[in-house]
Amino acid sequence: MNKEWHDGHRLDPKANLDQRISWHVEHATACGCRDMPESIKRELEARNLPLPERRH
Repeated sequence: MNKEWHDGHRLDPKANLDQRISWHVEHATACGCRDMPESIKRELEARNLPLPERRH
């Protein structure tokens, strides 16, 4: 886990779907500490958007 990234990038509990998708995509690429929720993966697929590459 990248604590510095997490401290500076909190997901707003009131975020709408587009904001949650954006946060999870950025999280996967910048922090890479856990898998993306299945609901977000399905939404990306429904929107015909690629899953991001996770940082290792």
